[in-house]
Amino acid sequence: MNIWKKTLRRVLACVLAFSTAAISATIRADAAMVSNAEVKISWNDTAQEIDGFGVSQPCDVYGDEIYNHPKRDEIMDLLFSKDNGIGLSLLRCEVGNGRNMPTIEPQDGVWDFSGSAAELWVMNEAKTRGIDKIYSTVWSPPAWMKTNNKVTNGGYLRKDCYQKYAEYLKRYVEGYKQYHDIDIYAISIANEPEYAAIWQSCLWKPEMLTDFLANFLAPVLAASNTNVNVIVGEKGQWSESMVTNALNTKEACDRIDIVGGHQYSGTIGPFTLAESKGKRVWATEVSSTGTFTASMKDGISWAERVHEFMTTANANAFTYWLGACQTASNEALIRLYTDGTFETTKRLYTLGNFSRFIQPGSVRLNVDSSPAKGISLSAYKNPKTGDFSLVAINNSNTSQVLDFIPDGFAAGKLTPYVTNEACSLEEFPSIPLINGKFTVTLGAGSVTTFTGTEGSSVPVQKDWSLTDELDDWSLIYSASPDWMLEGNNPYGGFDGDPSRLRRTALSRQEVIYHFNHITDFEADVYFHDSLEGLKFYTSPDNKAWSEVNFNLDKALSTGGGWNRTKAAPADLLPPDTSYFKVEFDKGKDSWDKHLASIRFVCDAPEKPYDTLEDWSKTYEHTDNWMLDAENPDYFEGDTARARRTTATTESIIYSVPEEKTLVDFTAKLFYFRTYRDPMAFYQSADGVIWTPVEMDYTGTVDTGNHWNRMYATPASDLSDCRLLKIEFSGGGLFQWDKQLSEIYFTYF
Repeated sequence: MNIWKKTLRRVLACVLAFSTAAISATIRADAAMVSNAEVKISWNDTAQEIDGFGVSQPCDVYGDEIYNHPKRDEIMDLLFSKDNGIGLSLLRCEVGNGRNMPTIEPQDGVWDFSGSAAELWVMNEAKTRGIDKIYSTVWSPPAWMKTNNKVTNGGYLRKDCYQKYAEYLKRYVEGYKQYHDIDIYAISIANEPEYAAIWQSCLWKPEMLTDFLANFLAPVLAASNTNVNVIVGEKGQWSESMVTNALNTKEACDRIDIVGGHQYSGTIGPFTLAESKGKRVWATEVSSTGTFTASMKDGISWAERVHEFMTTANANAFTYWLGACQTASNEALIRLYTDGTFETTKRLYTLGNFSRFIQPGSVRLNVDSSPAKGISLSAYKNPKTGDFSLVAINNSNTSQVLDFIPDGFAAGKLTPYVTNEACSLEEFPSIPLINGKFTVTLGAGSVTTFTGTEGSSVPVQKDWSLTDELDDWSLIYSASPDWMLEGNNPYGGFDGDPSRLRRTALSRQEVIYHFNHITDFEADVYFHDSLEGLKFYTSPDNKAWSEVNFNLDKALSTGGGWNRTKAAPADLLPPDTSYFKVEFDKGKDSWDKHLASIRFVCDAPEKPYDTLEDWSKTYEHTDNWMLDAENPDYFEGDTARARRTTATTESIIYSVPEEKTLVDFTAKLFYFRTYRDPMAFYQSADGVIWTPVEMDYTGTVDTGNHWNRMYATPASDLSDCRLLKIEFSGGGLFQWDKQLSEIYFTYF
């Protein structure tokens, strides 16, 4: 075949796999998809301000445990660094009482601000990592101030020491600033004042707190102009009952800034009285004393608890009990071992899904907190920077797809940070705004924070020439036999995608695409356990193939052991690429890899000359034909094909325009089972003398229910062809066994 003819063939190559129906199928309509839950993110529908997220550390022996650990810097990074950790913004400390930590007043009127080396190291290291607020809680006043003369086993603050205790708290705040340059943001009067613990503790009754606040602490702080917030409450059960009396007493209420609470029991709910009095609400200590686990299940449980504090209790802050310690329980986010090692937990990172991204001063936005089964969602914005964060928890064994719809603001992209069994706050590729919404996937058993910035622009997207969503076979040129289009969606592992290409046999299988001048591609692939055996190839002629080096995006776990990734070429594709092959091989199971969609940059396709919607483009045809619209699912969505009505020899003739000559053509044909023959093509210059045209049949694909598709093109040059005849015969009982779908012509 001469070069001129080959050039025509190459120009024609990009249209072989196309039809009007196929072009319309390249962009899958939303209506054809499973409807995603929609969540409106309203910029101006605001709730409480967030003061921060934190842990306790320099308390009792726990400051020493981290201070003496050989990997203490790495551990502090994990807790407080925004770049290398979870970016906590609050640090809770203990006001030492002489047991395990020194007191600032070991005897009445004797002051010692030397402090603990471990305590001060932790405070200062947290400061260098950007901690926003340091606050301190009194477990017990010094023994000499108490009725039992001990710092343990409860006992009350002696009434004659109320004034001295007020001075003690004031001097603590002033002394840490004067001697250590540490600003104490808030001071808490008592830790769990209802409980006479065997460790450091002090009992208070509600009326005692009211008296102390109104008549002692308030005057002392006012007289010295000491700038510190006062925390009251911190009962072991989540309740504001310990401070109700004080809140209802004006002089005491005026000296309360924050109502604190622990939650070792009690239902998470709002502190309605505290809120009505304009007080901030902090969860100042929460943890579990159960047997140690670092599991993702535990991590999700804690993420849900933080979510409840934010959305149900309207808490302004959340503090986990311990950052790091030597424990066989779940009291800490990081477990320290005496051999110099440590172990992180998933609760560390799921707390980080909040703490790293929701900075102090952010405001919670009111959104649907449970938009789908198993999903918990909260949203936050930073009014100063325009940054915002959406924290989505998927506590189910199936992936979920949501549509976030911005309302009252504009943003171009979301960046996801995922914590699951395989990932810990890992960043994944950004998600662009498309058609006014962000479509996001929440993998099964995961916590994902989506971050964005108000006013950001939509990232520039590659202008793909076409996309095959694998809803049918219409864009595939040819395929090996052992493939199927899979619609099953176990565990939601395929993000609701209703159709993917996968093998039916554990052997090497391939599909080939045939378009002109393919210069780029991008493929969405799901895989179970491994992508072993995934390869791509290019060819100029469907004969000589070159393997493509490709890159993979970070794999996102979607559920049930399934993962999603994106493949793209690592280098430029050869400039003469007209054929593209996807190969699945190896693996443990035939179903272990699914091709969900693939996009190409290539020459724009041309429309066929005749799609057989009617007979208007045919020159003439014999009588026993019809245009069949039935069962389009077996014909790649084609709703009009020419087929016989009797098992007799029937023909269709096309004529070329006046003063033109037909130099090439391609016919898209369907045939039932093996009944491809007899099928014949003839050329003529005058309509009298007809010469058979030897044909090449390529691009065969099983399209379902025993039907197959193929393309027919001349095997050699046509000669003075002005009329083309297509002839079907044979078939026996199956007069419908061969059907003409489309035909393309090239004239000169």
